[in-house]
Amino acid sequence: MRLWSVTMPIAGHAFLEVEAETEEQAREMAFNTVTFDHVEKWEALEQFNQGNVCYCPSPWQVEITDEGEVE
Repeated sequence: MRLWSVTMPIAGHAFLEVEAETEEQAREMAFNTVTFDHVEKWEALEQFNQGNVCYCPSPWQVEITDEGEVE
């Protein structure tokens, strides 16, 4: 039996709610606040992409939704 060191790409999603005045502020606050505890889903991949095929789960970019005023 041999010991192997394996590094594998992972892709996933983090979900968090932040209070901000604008979408841009919400994006910045999320990037500055996110931690491993916010990871909602992740999966191990053979590779992120090959040619023009992306193997990462969607969404493939930040999605921001305005949930309305905070009381």
